[in-house]
Amino acid sequence: MLRILVTGFEPFGGEKINPSGKIVKELSRTRFEGINLICKILPVSYEKSIALLQDYYSKEQFDIALHIGQAGGSTAITIERLGVNILDSNHPDNEDVIKSDCRIIENGADAYMTDFKVKEIVSLLKKNKIPTQLSYTAGQYICNEVYYYSLHNSRVNQNPKHVLFVHIPFLPEQVSEKETKPVASMDFRLQKKAIRLIIENIEKFI
Repeated sequence: MLRILVTGFEPFGGEKINPSGKIVKELSRTRFEGINLICKILPVSYEKSIALLQDYYSKEQFDIALHIGQAGGSTAITIERLGVNILDSNHPDNEDVIKSDCRIIENGADAYMTDFKVKEIVSLLKKNKIPTQLSYTAGQYICNEVYYYSLHNSRVNQNPKHVLFVHIPFLPEQVSEKETKPVASMDFRLQKKAIRLIIENIEKFI
């Protein structure tokens, strides 16, 4: 049985919902053959998100960590290839903390690349008519922090064995409330289909 830790995030930045957390909640009620999903919602907090991951990894072994996060303004499902050892964002977390030019792990590598076959994931989703792109930066905010931390733990402690981060766009109901120029969004059913396809085929990508 493949053990997969799947994480999403709580809402942040004034949003009422976060599609990543919504997907993870639905996945917690979904069964996949040969897969044991452990679904968790992470706080949008520099300190607490990593503390929770540290706790999960100290108590359980995972074959895979699949992290999902919201990328507002994105037009596609985004498969992240790289986690970088830097936090540098003007946006505060949900505890009103701002990080500028901070390393995530002081003596850690500058960056880690996932060992997932990311181009094959992009190809599969595109074949299923899902807009998808490959990215080489997960930003310098908490999504990148979580990705880098899990990749570091994978390399140092082999737990989880493999790590992937997927960014998903806003939902239509999020952008319909914004009093700005039109912002890209993606239907929740399409987002959920993308994540399901990744999970159903995940052994092909590692």
